Amino acid sequence: MLKNNKKVKLEKNGVRKIHTPLGKLYVLSTEIGIIKITSKKNIENNSIGKKHLDSAERWLISYFNGSEIKRPELDYQNMTEFQKKTLYELMINVKFGKTVSYTELAFLIRNRTAIRAIGTALAKNPWPIIVPCHRVIKKDNSIGRYSGIGGKMGKKLLLEHEGVEIFN
Repeated sequence: MLKNNKKVKLEKNGVRKIHTPLGKLYVLSTEIGIIKITSKKNIENNSIGKKHLDSAERWLISYFNGSEIKRPELDYQNMTEFQKKTLYELMINVKFGKTVSYTELAFLIRNRTAIRAIGTALAKNPWPIIVPCHRVIKKDNSIGRYSGIGGKMGKKLLLEHEGVEIFN
């Protein structure tokens, strides 16, 4: 489609802007589920996956009010089996206010030698907060690295919000 001699990008994802204590977050959805959460500005479009956008907004509001409700459906279609397993086990087993080390997460996924691969899978987590990679810390209880929204300060804010005492 051309408009003013420029290509117009056809939308393939729904987008919802949600205000949080971390700032504006943009939740992207497909018809299958939530595909990404980012702080990078996107133009809102509620026409694709609206029920998933509604669910994600309710979940984020609940989370920042101190509890977690049923998570929105997530769209795993662009992930490896290892990434799916790692993120799923983290989401199911490490609850609000709890943390896990990279080594402990390796035991949860039944792959004790995958510590570095776990770090890579967490760094590529498209659903920060919903899939709580901020709850993964170093063995010495220090905060470690974080590539999610807000970087290391975002991780610190999320852990403090959950009542986790952290060491740096």
